[in-house]
Amino acid sequence: MVLAAAAWGAAWLASAEPQQPRRPGAGARPGMARPKMKPGFPPPGRKGPMRQGQRNMVDHLMSLEPERQREFMRHDARFRSLPPGQQRNIERRLEELNSLPPRQRETLRERFELFRQLPLEQQDRARALYRQWNQHAPDRRQELMREFRHLRDASPEDRRVRLEGEEFRNRYSGREQELLRGLAELLPPQPE
Repeated sequence: MVLAAAAWGAAWLASAEPQQPRRPGAGARPGMARPKMKPGFPPPGRKGPMRQGQRNMVDHLMSLEPERQREFMRHDARFRSLPPGQQRNIERRLEELNSLPPRQRETLRERFELFRQLPLEQQDRARALYRQWNQHAPDRRQELMREFRHLRDASPEDRRVRLEGEEFRNRYSGREQELLRGLAELLPPQPE
């Protein structure tokens, strides 16, 4: 349950991570030679560039007090080299984090740390699911969150039965069902 809470609760902040430009040669016309891979780009088959540097930057920013965050963002060459939209996204997420009451802020930081311990594929999946969840209307997001909590607290067998049940199919659209199944896949096999 802690793992799922970490994945879901931290995904909003993790979505502030800068996204790298597309891989060189991505979208090239058939028959054209692809440029050689630059350092820091993944081997074929891995989506998107490696993000260790960005993860370290976001981790570092989260550990700083707000004034130090602003100072870092004004002077750090890596941060300044990001596209303006990515800089604004990081700044906005940090403002949201800093505006939380201290207890909530610390809880979110702890969840973010647990999130960081997930394999990259699960982190990517949690981010994608968070973006899908965020596309729903607020009232549907509340309903989906209630269902997710119900699934989170259920045993693996009860969860499976719920996800395959007629009530579930009738209550949620196909897109919502897909989202909830994806979130359920992030849950540990055994409740804690």
